[in-house]
Amino acid sequence: MSLKKIIDVGSVNSLLKKGIINKEGVRLIDCSYAVSSRPDWKEFEQEGYGEFKTLMAESSPSRRLYQAGHIPEAVHIDLDIATYPSRYQRFQQYRADLFEKYAQLVGLNNKEHFVFYGKGAFGGMLFASKVAWIFKSYGHENISLVDGGFDSWKRHGFDVSTEDVKLPVGNWKAEDEFKKYVITFQELDAKKEGEKKQYIEKTSEINFLDSRIRAQFEGTQDTGLDPYMVNGCRIAGFKNLPSSELLTKEGTLKSEEEIKSWLTKNGYVENQPVVTSCNAGIQAALLAYVIDTVKPSSTPPRVYNGSLKEMELRAPKKISEGPQHLPH
Repeated sequence: MSLKKIIDVGSVNSLLKKGIINKEGVRLIDCSYAVSSRPDWKEFEQEGYGEFKTLMAESSPSRRLYQAGHIPEAVHIDLDIATYPSRYQRFQQYRADLFEKYAQLVGLNNKEHFVFYGKGAFGGMLFASKVAWIFKSYGHENISLVDGGFDSWKRHGFDVSTEDVKLPVGNWKAEDEFKKYVITFQELDAKKEGEKKQYIEKTSEINFLDSRIRAQFEGTQDTGLDPYMVNGCRIAGFKNLPSSELLTKEGTLKSEEEIKSWLTKNGYVENQPVVTSCNAGIQAALLAYVIDTVKPSSTPPRVYNGSLKEMELRAPKKISEGPQHLPH
């Protein structure tokens, strides 16, 4: 089935009423996520890495958030199971052959169209877009994001379920499309033979887009970065396109024309590669997803999953523009 990359809740409700969700190649995926502190990466490496059956059997804040109420027929994907904490990243992606085991346990199948939605921040699209982008990086292109998420669903008065939907093990297969949709620290740090600049320094040739709120980008609000490690609040030459500004007051996305105009006003350059970042690669995924929707290209945006928190650990001097936040 062919669905738009951004789909409204009314269309999702129609798919449900027609019996298409989970029956005719359309899978509805709830991405409810409860934000928590970063787990100990060494401990997780020893006890939790790739142990999907065990992790899924355990109660978790994100699972309970899903169970408290969701769109009928939706299965749940937990970002803390879909990714893992590594030395440098809060949400490190698994190898494709490992991740597909989790997707199969959720009940996902090849050739299905995945419809993602979430709850809470950024119209419920913050974590949903992250999960959607993860699937793109594993080669799954048939995806949609629900505009306004669960809050919009409830505002429209549609049915809510508390059933814990469990599906038979699926046959979904992952491919490694990381280089197409994700950029690593190593690539940002690299300098090609004969070139004087590292990739991250080519700010006149590449749209390096920082998707954090303006106050963090400008250093007027706490950035969460260690002032004793970094020399500023942003990477030199990056442009600020806050993902929060993609939304209306109602928590739905602005019109395509409004978003295109906003991109241009904030320094987005046509026909240049796009790299999005934030603190931990979450807001960056929403910005990338929206740009990929309103300005489709053969060279899609790439998300820097590690973002500033990885840069802080690996190359803190790169975060050199703007004021530091020193403790009082």
